[in-house]
Formats: sequence, structure tokens, C-alpha cells
Amino acid sequence: MVTVRICVGTYCYLTGGSQLAQWKNYIPQNLQDKVIVLSSSCLDCNEDNAKPPYVKVGKVLIEQATPEKIVEEIERQITV
Repeated sequence: MVTVRICVGTYCYLTGGSQLAQWKNYIPQNLQDKVIVLSSSCLDCNEDNAKPPYVKVGKVLIEQATPEKIVEEIERQITV
């Protein structure tokens, strides 16, 4: 099981995190029983070089996260 944490803190929320939070309603069928999707108020990312929105898939931090990047990382982790 892979845990996906989507940052919905203010900075991430305004830069796309709000749309990513909705992604949990549209998880691809082949991944639905392999992931747990949670919203997080902050993932403690460095704001000096910020590239939000952020998502953590397992322990891997994804910057400028998109649904495609999330799926790619989930698939990478479940095939390891």
C-alpha cells in the first residue's frame, strides 16, 4: 500500500493543490486498491526555492506535482 499526501496548505492550495486534492476521487482503476490518499496542511517544504504544489508519495517528495507525476511515482513504487 502506498500513501499519497497532497499538500493543501495555503501556498500549495493556491498553486494547484486544490485540484490535486480532488484527484483522490479519480484515482485510476488499477491503483484504487493500492493507495491511500490523504490531504496534508503542510509537507514542510523549503519555501525559499518553492515549486508547489507538493505531493509526497511514500517518502518521495514531488515538486510541481501533477496527476501524471503522482501516478508515475505510485507505479514506480508498487513495482519495486
